[in-house]
Amino acid sequence: MTADTAQVWAEHQVTTLAEGARDWTVPPYGSLAWSRLPPDDPRRFAAVVEAAERWRRQTAEEQRLDRLAEEDPAAWYAEVTAAANDEARRLVGRLARRRTQRELEAARTHRPPRQVRATPGWPPVAIPGRPGRYLRPAAHLAAA
Repeated sequence: MTADTAQVWAEHQVTTLAEGARDWTVPPYGSLAWSRLPPDDPRRFAAVVEAAERWRRQTAEEQRLDRLAEEDPAAWYAEVTAAANDEARRLVGRLARRRTQRELEAARTHRPPRQVRATPGWPPVAIPGRPGRYLRPAAHLAAA
């Protein structure tokens, strides 16, 4: 029996069992919902068939990958890392826009305070930390 034949047989069995059923929710094989079904409920058999088919497909995929690893290690590596590579390509743009640790640390460091200067034509500038003291342009001081 080929893989396609086995798949068609499994689908036919489940479809045949489902004919005429009002509620055809097949619980996973071995689950609590499956064990609560009556022994003659066709959904019990359908769950077994579906579980066997999933197992067959998984085993076939593992065997295919094992053969590929022996025959062409580079192709095997490319296949098993394809999803990770796709995810990395998706993330690279976001990561490139993020600041580096060095940039974050530089942004956190305190810079020396800027020297406050009074500008002619503007009102006096209050001196931070010294209430009531103001900086005035030098031209005003000379004229006073």
